[in-house]
Amino acid sequence: MPDKQAQERERELLQRFRQVLQAFTHDNVPLQVSATYALQVFCYQHQFPKGMLLRWFNLLYDLEIVEEEAFLRWKEDVNDEYPGKGKALFQVNQWLTWLEEAESDEDDSDQD
Repeated sequence: MPDKQAQERERELLQRFRQVLQAFTHDNVPLQVSATYALQVFCYQHQFPKGMLLRWFNLLYDLEIVEEEAFLRWKEDVNDEYPGKGKALFQVNQWLTWLEEAESDEDDSDQD
């Protein structure tokens, strides 16, 4: 896992490109799913650096670049076209479970 300084650089880098990424992916869940697959393949090509996929999922979510729906579609999508899905799912499964629970809690409170 990279040190705190490297993680800050990752966040700053993504923050710098946030507006551009949002311009392309805003309200376009299929494109957000594609971006998630691109990140999966990148991590696969680099032998899944420890914690990287989870960090980037968090960043993409926190910076509102990729929405819950896109992450959950990626999770459910069965697609052999992009390598590394099994390992990717293993690394982010707990986070996705948290996301699903947070989304269902949100749905419940919307109905009150």
